Amino acid sequence: MNLKNLVYIGSSILMANLFNKRTPLNVLLSVTNQCPSKCKYCTLTLRKQKELTTEQIFSLIDQLADAGTQRIGFWGGEPLMRPDIGKIIDYAKSKGMFITLNSNGYLIPQKIDELKNVDILALSMDGREKVHDKNREKGSHKKVIRALEIATKKMPVWTITVLTKNNLNEIDYILDLAEKMGFFTIFQILHHPSTGIGDTKSMLPSPEEYKAVINKLIESKKNGAPIVSTFKCLKYLLKWQDYAEAYRVEKQKGDIACWAGKLYCNIDTDGGVYPCPMLLGQVKALNFLDVGFKKAFENLASVQCSACDISCMIEFNLMSSLNLDVIFNWYKYIRMSKNKKI
Repeated sequence: MNLKNLVYIGSSILMANLFNKRTPLNVLLSVTNQCPSKCKYCTLTLRKQKELTTEQIFSLIDQLADAGTQRIGFWGGEPLMRPDIGKIIDYAKSKGMFITLNSNGYLIPQKIDELKNVDILALSMDGREKVHDKNREKGSHKKVIRALEIATKKMPVWTITVLTKNNLNEIDYILDLAEKMGFFTIFQILHHPSTGIGDTKSMLPSPEEYKAVINKLIESKKNGAPIVSTFKCLKYLLKWQDYAEAYRVEKQKGDIACWAGKLYCNIDTDGGVYPCPMLLGQVKALNFLDVGFKKAFENLASVQCSACDISCMIEFNLMSSLNLDVIFNWYKYIRMSKNKKI
């Protein structure tokens, strides 16, 4: 992010905290439900929606730029399934946005040249071959390793690890791989939007197992491991009561203020504008194709929950609440990532 982006983000967050001014600084956009993988905990590929055309996405990006969006995160499904993904990325970058893209890595060898304007590529990595393939599908580990070999030579790469019963002992492997190949890591609790949830119950660790692995991550980060996840987020997850519930309605002491629908939002594959990915289909959403993005964002339903254990949402909320430790942590890793770019 350049100085102009940072100044705009900082002033917008300040205005939100002082005067409740809403600005969609951070937008997540699902560009497709299609995916070549069949992960056990995800059924998003079964959703039947009409996907946005290239021209509709370009129009959306124009509207986001006008509304003040500084970062857009492409996800799905697998974003690289779209034949026009390179054009979409380039168009968003032409508007001065910071671009991230989540991928399972399958199509990186064929699509790497289309990712030249991606600021951070996030790849799924759940552990060694046997473990990664058990979480996802046979052959998936070889594909993500190949993607890492290619992508780390071209752009900043972070991996996202979904912590399940299968991979709690894989932390050292992933951190060693990160040191060897030159990428940073993020770890998250097992969760998924209720509209696309697969087999999570059989993969969910016990509360004691989750707390043990989170404590290990905290200690590893203290010792200099390449973990982007912040201390504040990890310690918050330690206190989460029921890991089978991704969010709760009742407010409790220590909850972090939620800024979904105020400083960030999620746009679904068909153009519906939601507060966050976890509320897909759970709240009434307007479609930007019908009313324009500005009105869809302004009319987001009140958030139905008071807290969640979704790592990226926790981090967004902490930054939006002006937590300086979290802000500096993310700024540091973004700068370090850019400095590694070849």
